[in-house]
Amino acid sequence: MTVKIVPTFPPNIEAIRARFPITGFEIFAWGPDTIHNPSNNMMPEWLIEHEKVHFRQQDGDPETWWARYISDDQFRLDQELEAHRVEYRVFCRYQKDRNKRSKYLMSIASRLASPMYGKLLPVAEAMKRIRK
Repeated sequence: MTVKIVPTFPPNIEAIRARFPITGFEIFAWGPDTIHNPSNNMMPEWLIEHEKVHFRQQDGDPETWWARYISDDQFRLDQELEAHRVEYRVFCRYQKDRNKRSKYLMSIASRLASPMYGKLLPVAEAMKRIRK
């Protein structure tokens, strides 16, 4: 799959901003193949794979997916857990150092537990569920 990475916000950014504290450093999947990366930061393979999970989840209908993602906490958690698990697995393929893997797991679990996703679970629980 060819992925387009564009340095813009997605079409529904106002709805996203109304629900989440957006800083401009986030990235957004807009299926079937576009990653919106407004900060234009480098994206390692594991983040691209995370967003590809969201492409599949959107199933060709990003508008409906995003509406549910914004409004339904359990749906958002389920979607993000799947994507974070893939991200972590891909990171581990590239990084064999256990200490670095552990630090990365803590980092992405902290992200998942943050206001960016609606503080859906504590960091320790996020770590446990990502490793699953």
